[in-house]
Amino acid sequence: MQDIYQKIQTSTKENINEIKLGILLSTAFTTYTNHLNNILKEMNISLSQTRILLTLAHKDGVSIDHLSQKTGIGKSSITKSVKILERKEFITKEIDPQDNRKKIIKITNKGRKIQERALEINQEIEETIENQIGKQETNNLKYNLKTLITLMEK
Repeated sequence: MQDIYQKIQTSTKENINEIKLGILLSTAFTTYTNHLNNILKEMNISLSQTRILLTLAHKDGVSIDHLSQKTGIGKSSITKSVKILERKEFITKEIDPQDNRKKIIKITNKGRKIQERALEINQEIEETIENQIGKQETNNLKYNLKTLITLMEK
């Protein structure tokens, strides 16, 4: 039996339907994740840590619970990543003034530089895809993925 990755690589528009959508999505996610991890390794940060910093780009000064909910990463993994990010001085933890038992996570200037680089990397990847398949196809892909996400959340 042909290796699934090889089958995907050699498929055409005419025979792509032989491969299940779930396998394509899973393989695309794994490939994308591996690609990002290789790039992020040079910055001494993991993908989950980057997701935390990017979440803080949308809203800074949030709880572990908020980060877990927005990233889809479990609270114990978020807690470990937050400790690492704090050691690297990418974030700070402060006591929540409304609840002394909770901590508020804030990004530092050093963390913002990593956050900005992560956004640049995402933009570079998107431009590479757009150059390969075109702007309209890229927009179609985005819309179809958005539709899939919406369907799977129900």
